[in-house]
Amino acid sequence: MEQFKTSPEMKDLNIAFSQETFIKDFELYEGRVARRFFELDLSFQKEKEEAGNKVGPSSTWTNLSSVEPTVEVPEPAESIPTSPAATPPEVMDLE
Repeated sequence: MEQFKTSPEMKDLNIAFSQETFIKDFELYEGRVARRFFELDLSFQKEKEEAGNKVGPSSTWTNLSSVEPTVEVPEPAESIPTSPAATPPEVMDLE
């Protein structure tokens, strides 16, 4: 079972499921936008669908195991200037 979870077949299944879910959710959202903003012309999206611009799983991959992440850490400030408004007021002893 563990081998299947890390296999390319499982990755392809996850990608296909995610794509189908995204497309269904997008269509639902598109319908809501069309009903709420009926004055908008959304016909340009239908033209893209008719052109058949379907995207499938990618067959390219990159091995990132040999890449070391680089992080730039900023130098700390030597001193932080304070404004006169930031100093607390003096407290008087009432006794």
